[in-house]
Amino acid sequence: MYLIIVLSFRLSSDELLQDATIALKRAREQELPAVTGTLIKNVPSVYGPGSDKVNRQSIVKYVIEAAGLSMKQDKDQDLAKMFIEAASGCDAIVPSHIPRRKLIPFGTPILDLVRAHMTKPDTWKYPSKKTLTSWAQNRGISTAAAKDVQTQCIDIGISSRKAVTEAHKWMKEMIEQDEDEMPAAVTAICVKPLKVPLSDVAAISQATMKDPTVVLHTTMDELREDPTADERVRPAKNEWVPVPVNITIGNGYSWALCITLPIIEERGRLYYIKPTPMKELVNLLNAFPPLVGVEVKTDVGMIESTFEQLGIGKVFLNRFVELETLLAMAGWLHHSRSRIAVSYIMLGTPLNRLSSTTDQRWWRPFHVLPDSLKALVLFDLKWVFLISRLLIICLREEVIPEPDVMCMLSTCRQKEFLTWWSQWLLFTATGVFPDKSEMYKASSRSQVLNSLRAIDEKGALLPSPPRRIVVMKTLTSQTATLTEGGARYLHLERERALQLYQIFKCQLIPGFAHLFERDITDEVMLAVRFGQSGFYNVSQRKKLHPKATYYLNYHPDLPLKKIQLDMQRLSLSQLLSIFKKAGRSFNEGLLEWGRLNLDLIDPLFKFCAKDPVIAKKIRATYEALRLTVVRVCNHEPIEVAYCEAGFSKRQAVALDAERDRNSDISARIEDAQEQIEALRREIADLSRQKAASDAAVSSIESAMAMGKRVDRSQWRSHPSVVGEAGAEEMVRRGSSPRSRAARQGPCPVVDLPPIYLDPGILAPGWRDEGEAQGHGRAVPNTLKRKVGGGETVREGQKSLRQEDGSSSSAEASGSESATTSSTAKGPSDRE
Repeated sequence: MYLIIVLSFRLSSDELLQDATIALKRAREQELPAVTGTLIKNVPSVYGPGSDKVNRQSIVKYVIEAAGLSMKQDKDQDLAKMFIEAASGCDAIVPSHIPRRKLIPFGTPILDLVRAHMTKPDTWKYPSKKTLTSWAQNRGISTAAAKDVQTQCIDIGISSRKAVTEAHKWMKEMIEQDEDEMPAAVTAICVKPLKVPLSDVAAISQATMKDPTVVLHTTMDELREDPTADERVRPAKNEWVPVPVNITIGNGYSWALCITLPIIEERGRLYYIKPTPMKELVNLLNAFPPLVGVEVKTDVGMIESTFEQLGIGKVFLNRFVELETLLAMAGWLHHSRSRIAVSYIMLGTPLNRLSSTTDQRWWRPFHVLPDSLKALVLFDLKWVFLISRLLIICLREEVIPEPDVMCMLSTCRQKEFLTWWSQWLLFTATGVFPDKSEMYKASSRSQVLNSLRAIDEKGALLPSPPRRIVVMKTLTSQTATLTEGGARYLHLERERALQLYQIFKCQLIPGFAHLFERDITDEVMLAVRFGQSGFYNVSQRKKLHPKATYYLNYHPDLPLKKIQLDMQRLSLSQLLSIFKKAGRSFNEGLLEWGRLNLDLIDPLFKFCAKDPVIAKKIRATYEALRLTVVRVCNHEPIEVAYCEAGFSKRQAVALDAERDRNSDISARIEDAQEQIEALRREIADLSRQKAASDAAVSSIESAMAMGKRVDRSQWRSHPSVVGEAGAEEMVRRGSSPRSRAARQGPCPVVDLPPIYLDPGILAPGWRDEGEAQGHGRAVPNTLKRKVGGGETVREGQKSLRQEDGSSSSAEASGSESATTSSTAKGPSDRE
């Protein structure tokens, strides 16, 4: 128990929810100068290689030793069992010797931040609080998952056609349940490969049903010792290929469908038994929903290419989305994108990546795996499922935080609109992959989105982002993300929903055209801005055009117009009495009355023009009432001479003060110009002295080189540095070096500030061809200047980020071109 307290904090979901609620409240209380669109900021963290960092080795050691166990790495299966035993019984494990904000930038995992945000009564209802609680309580790894999770197993070559058909039907039912809990359009996939020689795959493809058994080699030693292996086909190390021996899809906490290849083990050797093609199995694989995973492009390509070679059938999987693409779209700017970092920041749970290969035993059917390995594969599946859902939620709460308006405009319920939203995100993210060389040096949300690329027919990344990513850029970074506190003002989001609706209307998804048939009319705009229907115009008098009071409306149920003035018998005593009965001060009451009686402001001003007593009283609110009429009714009201005189007087005082200030500035400018002229004359004098001194030095050096004696009769005991030629020049000008130096003292040193040029003010065409295409910014030689120490700097450039000596970028005049490289590494722990 003592070791647990010292080495780690084991936190429950309730504790994390309390921390997230406090953190979210503090974030909303803080002033937000500008919306950055960043979900996870790039802050100094503890992730990376090294014994003092958090990585795949150290985190497993933390968890195991915190439970008082001794870490052994003899076998992956034993290590996995030990890790699960140490991590069970809690929802999150945070090493206590590491500051939490270095491990998790926001202080609490995104899962708990979403839970705290979804407690608001006016937000989206999907996923429900019950579903979020279930996610939070099942975020960790536990051997109980092997028994609690409902699984269906298909062993290719063994499972019957009926079993495959029933599994197909069951998979559809489970996916529908997940979509009922939260529409997301994607399902998590986890593929466990087995590396074999390329010659083994070729042997399987050539095997016949009469002799369907092929020996599999998992190590080079096995290949060398096999007498049946041909020397010509024994592959080198780089010719080993991964075969997807274990394919699992589902959510990992309530259901999972596992498919394994027909591989058996006899006397320590593996054998592949080529199965009879089964149409039901191919239909099941082709019916997979859109998939999401880590490096899922590689997994899908591996399944499609390998299954056909192994004789299973021709498989064409549905659309798929890379998890790293979702991270970029949601605003992930953290320098580390490893699975360890993503797991802690998103879920708060540690990962065991040391047991990911399980000693090359993933070929075993799921139902015969030990509970520790079952829990490991289910946790990997659940990890992808939860993180993808959370990223979709974060994007949704940033782009469309107010559900009422979007559902009203689309004339649908929340679930139907979120189904469209998930399909739209799927359409945007499908076929888009990160250009990691650009992503890892990006310093803003816009630059991260610019690093997303589509691919051509050859699989190469295109040079620029596709149009659907450009549309995503226009939608993001407009509202604060969840880690910035979320949307602050309801009316701003309701107004912005009108623009979003017009954008979504142009991004039609098949089957959802009926959601965007409404036209934006005046009535719709009023309903969006005020949230109700049945509005009445403030003024029904014929004097004002209806458009004049377009924005001044009230609902008939609201108790307005408490203040009524009799314009025929208007007097100061009447005004004071009416405002007092309404519980208003004079200024407040007059402004409230004027806001709801725009057409009566002109008669009021006309009356005040004749009554200086009332005019004096309304002087404080005169300008507010006048501007209200000008901006709403589009005409100037009658002027009140008394009030206008007061403004004229204040303007005259302000004019005199500004003239005095102007004169003072002019005098200072003249003084500065005189100083500049004096410095210029001094520089000219010093330049002439320098030229004379150079001539004298040259003359003396020439005489010494020729062996001539120099006339020293005119030298003083302390000769001047200007030499004879310089002295003669000074005498000719009527002064001497000594007397001038004594009179003026040492020459002053002018310390000029550095000059930074804005590239935007330079002439067009100063960039070269490569820079115009966004491949970096070069600075002409004329913009370079030397500073102390001989260092050359480029004018017009400003460093945006330079952290730990690993990454930096530059951006000037709004241009989004990064000029430095980054040493940040991607997720390199994939087995």
